[in-house]
Amino acid sequence: MARLNPESIATAATVAAADVAMLATMGRAVAFLAAALVLAYVLSLEQRAMEPRQVLPAYLLAVCAQSMHLVEEYRAGFYLEFPPILGAAPWSATAFLIFNVTWLVVFGLVALGVAHRWRPAAVGALFLALGGGVLNGLAHVALAIRVGGYFPGLYTAPVVFVAGTYLALRVLRRSGDPVPAI
Repeated sequence: MARLNPESIATAATVAAADVAMLATMGRAVAFLAAALVLAYVLSLEQRAMEPRQVLPAYLLAVCAQSMHLVEEYRAGFYLEFPPILGAAPWSATAFLIFNVTWLVVFGLVALGVAHRWRPAAVGALFLALGGGVLNGLAHVALAIRVGGYFPGLYTAPVVFVAGTYLALRVLRRSGDPVPAI
């Protein structure tokens, strides 16, 4: 594991604060996202600065996929149907939108970090890839199977899954490794 330095300690504190804020505002229904953020941080410790030409197009594609997914979730009432599955009260439409728009703003800032080769931006990129993409995509399929039909977000779940997987491959690529083709 990489040696902890002031930058990685500050990043860890930011991750912890983000997890506390997510759990405090949205409750246990976002516990898997909180865990994905910690995983993204741990994986980022071994990362070098990302090469913008290799990562930024995949990253922006994943942000667009996430935005499209958010629209489907909102219009289909995900915020009402998902929390009760985990024993929590439904979210309000406003809370759901504020939560997601806040993450979209963070993802915009992460894009700037990627463009400027700022190493901590790998945490945000990996969180989008793993939490917003891979985990999110798989969870929607599992939820649809659980309810025996459509669950809000199912139609765009494959899009976020593929975009997240592609982004993860780009971010986790080691120097000298071949660049995955899309």
